[in-house]
Amino acid sequence: MNNKFLSNHSSGFQYIGGKLFCEEVSIEELSKEYGSPLLVYSAKGIINRVRNLQSNQFQVNYAVKSNSNIHLLKLLNDLGLGMDVVSAGEIFRCSVAGVSNDRLAFSGVGKTKRELFEAVSSEIFMFNVESAAEFWLLNSIAKKAPNKPLVSLRVNPNINPKTHPYISTGLRQNKFGFSEEELKSFLKDLEKSSEKISVKLCGLSCHIGSQILDLAPFKQSWNYLIALSKKMPFKVEYLNLGGGIGIAYQSEKHLSLELFRREVEKFFAKTDFKINIEPGRALIGPCGILVSELLYIKKRKNKLFYIIDAGMNDLIRPALYQAIHPLFPEKMSTKTPIKADIVGPICESSDIFISNAKLPELKAGDLICFGNTGAYTMSMSSQYNSRPRIAEVLVEGNSHKLIKSRETYADLIRHELF
Repeated sequence: MNNKFLSNHSSGFQYIGGKLFCEEVSIEELSKEYGSPLLVYSAKGIINRVRNLQSNQFQVNYAVKSNSNIHLLKLLNDLGLGMDVVSAGEIFRCSVAGVSNDRLAFSGVGKTKRELFEAVSSEIFMFNVESAAEFWLLNSIAKKAPNKPLVSLRVNPNINPKTHPYISTGLRQNKFGFSEEELKSFLKDLEKSSEKISVKLCGLSCHIGSQILDLAPFKQSWNYLIALSKKMPFKVEYLNLGGGIGIAYQSEKHLSLELFRREVEKFFAKTDFKINIEPGRALIGPCGILVSELLYIKKRKNKLFYIIDAGMNDLIRPALYQAIHPLFPEKMSTKTPIKADIVGPICESSDIFISNAKLPELKAGDLICFGNTGAYTMSMSSQYNSRPRIAEVLVEGNSHKLIKSRETYADLIRHELF
């Protein structure tokens, strides 16, 4: 059992009287009212983490892809955050949540013509452009725009952040951004072009990956951006540092938001750049838990399985990234921990959350919780095995509200035509 997650009460979760609480509401109460599996978020935790990172020296843009629930977007917008979006769908979600278009930065390596047109028409704050082809398409669309859209060029610095290969984005073999060779070729073509430039090139952007727990690769990328800015044929007003600040899923070295904030402030203190950062997981990941009910206990000669009602369709990170989330029972126990494989109901052998997890002996009906599921849980969920997506609840103090209802069977076929 991993209680390190619960030792950080600032995320909003702790045991009180032997029972797990989110702020002032027991998980048992929430499970009884809203069912299981269930995603529970702490508003206090989110607010704490945002305040720890915010600075008057740079702008924080929340990475919407990490969790795009409109109630959470509204909370973050009310705290003064801008939004980093990667699709027109995310732009739509932000508009519903009340986020002003001039607080949106549009990233993503495969923006479609329709998405670019809609974003230009909406007059969003900035485009983080990732290729020459995208630039010229955006430029052609922007010809009829009332104002020149701001453009930042996303560069690929070939820096290894030493994270999982699926979440590394700043290496030469990754699809993201301009490589140095591509950037030189693009700038050369731009200089020679007779086409009217209908956008304003004013920034450089860089995102080297996710779940980074060491400041060194961040600083390497910041030095790279500053050096590159001096070679640009346009005035670089904005530096977008990307996101990627990691959280401690198990016993990893902790990179605090306060430390990251101070390092950015110190690093750019004597520059004139307008700095943007784009965290997602770091702000919201620790502020959510996935609650699941133990359905069956299967004993074999050398193996014990705890079969729960949450599956890889609800939390895919363990199957996709071999991620291990902190795990703990809803009720504390003095029983000697035993080893069990925590598995879900999906018809895939990859539907396993943790092998040989140490938990007290539990019985069917008990609740098991996964920590650090505020990010990349609901946003990556699916209806695989025709399982309706689960409910989401936001807790603030002693109150709680449903922010996404549990899907019904009818929802499974709502968009299928006969």
